[in-house]
Amino acid sequence: MKINIASYQHNKNIEIQINEFICSSSHEVIFFSVNNFDDLKNIDNNKIIDIIIFEDYNNKIDIINFLREANQSLAKIIILSPNENDVFEYLKYNIFDYILISTDLNILLARINRAINKIHLERNFYSQKIVEEKFQKFIPVSSIKKIELVKVEDIVYFEADGRYTKLFLTNGVSKMASKNLGEFQSLIDPSIFCRIHHKFIINMNKLTNIIKADGYYCEMINNKNIPVSKRRIIDLNAFLNIGKNSL
Repeated sequence: MKINIASYQHNKNIEIQINEFICSSSHEVIFFSVNNFDDLKNIDNNKIIDIIIFEDYNNKIDIINFLREANQSLAKIIILSPNENDVFEYLKYNIFDYILISTDLNILLARINRAINKIHLERNFYSQKIVEEKFQKFIPVSSIKKIELVKVEDIVYFEADGRYTKLFLTNGVSKMASKNLGEFQSLIDPSIFCRIHHKFIINMNKLTNIIKADGYYCEMINNKNIPVSKRRIIDLNAFLNIGKNSL
């Protein structure tokens, strides 16, 4: 994931140090150096800026005006200032950090790194949230007489039955649905369900053991042993995050 950082500096030594720090970072970072607020706004119009570093160099009013306009921005804003008394003024605008220019430069670099790590955490959180929202908590199971809503977490495994599919639940009940197995596969979360056979998709949260005898079988919490086809062993290894030759 790329991180875009813009720096509005008058102190060239600080700018050089920031650039060197970014170049040595393990993160993929793109650095923009700007000389005026118009340049900064032009960058922001074309790219999403994740972190903005301002040096308050007798331009506090300009920075404040920019912060007012960008009040809804998601950028992490770091202010470098010579005056510790200005911190409360800047904090009104939800800045990420405030550092005195006289502070050790390593502290600034550490705060930039903290902002980068926070952005990664936020992106991972939102990505996971999108995944959770994408996949349904309930699956509609259509039969001739009715449509039942089955909790996804209650499904132990799916079994193909011609053009239909059987759902086996934690309470021991099985249900026949008028969708084929491929249709169900598109509705369920691939971080939870794994297709181990052309006829079976299992809920990995309901897996208790893998049996290696006359082939491979997944033992489920309902004591059913589900066969793993040879061509699906690699998929199961990848899901379990074990070596490709482990099974």
